[in-house]
Amino acid sequence: MNAQAVRGPFSFTDSLMRNSRIGHAGRHAIESVVIKPSVWQPISQVTFEGSMNPRYASREADFIYYLLERRLRTDALVLLAQPDFVPSDTLAYLRGRALFEDLQLEAADSYLSSSCLEPALFYSVVAKAHLGRTDEAASALKNYTGPHKELASLQLSGLSLLQGDVAAYRGYASDFTYSDYALTDSQRALDDIAKSLSGRRSKSPLGAAAMSAVLPGAGQLYAGSLPEALSAFLTVGALGTVTALTWHKYGAGSWRTILAGSAFLSFYIGNIYGAYVSVGLHASEFNDETSALVMYHIHIPLRSVFR
Repeated sequence: MNAQAVRGPFSFTDSLMRNSRIGHAGRHAIESVVIKPSVWQPISQVTFEGSMNPRYASREADFIYYLLERRLRTDALVLLAQPDFVPSDTLAYLRGRALFEDLQLEAADSYLSSSCLEPALFYSVVAKAHLGRTDEAASALKNYTGPHKELASLQLSGLSLLQGDVAAYRGYASDFTYSDYALTDSQRALDDIAKSLSGRRSKSPLGAAAMSAVLPGAGQLYAGSLPEALSAFLTVGALGTVTALTWHKYGAGSWRTILAGSAFLSFYIGNIYGAYVSVGLHASEFNDETSALVMYHIHIPLRSVFR
């Protein structure tokens, strides 16, 4: 018999317990702040076409920033795509910044990386990190010696956390002064994340399954979810009680006892299977939430430091 077919009924019963009102208690809907690559086609590389009245991006910058602040990204991109702009670092940065805000991260990074302006470097680092190129992002910052050294340390420390390297984080975090209002909140937030990562211990799926075999819900509690543990305990306990009562009243061979016992056994095994998978699920959720917070805190200070 196919292994997936065997797991199916127990996955179903685990899902019923996990997604019950009790199982969902205390679970918060966390809005993801991770930027994901857009499915839209990136803006094409535009070449300068000579004009009697060439346009300079620096003169349009205030209006571009206004459009981006009002979330009029499409208008900003249409304006920046005009071919009569004179090529410049400012133009490359503005195009990259507009594409970044529009979530066209691959195209944004190509423009930002081609600009020598400092804001372009830091936005490029965030774009690379969102695209999963953390090593490349860190390499772009390691030799930075400009006036925003503490911001660079903030981003490098965040990249270290994304890579799971708490020791490297501590090295970069030693540059934190906690004196810059634009950076302080994010610095302290990253400190808290580093503490939670360093204090976290890996858990055994087999250990969780064994615990739920002895006491339904114990493995889910071990995995980190009290609501799921209560749901499994109450569901399996109630079905076990019903099975015992029908057995006592009607006997082992009664269809009522067989039906109740089958339901109990299915949910009992589903509880064990659920405990086993819960360890991985909760670890994955923790990692995703942690990554989302790190990405937020290496990105959000840029809006205060740069325009």
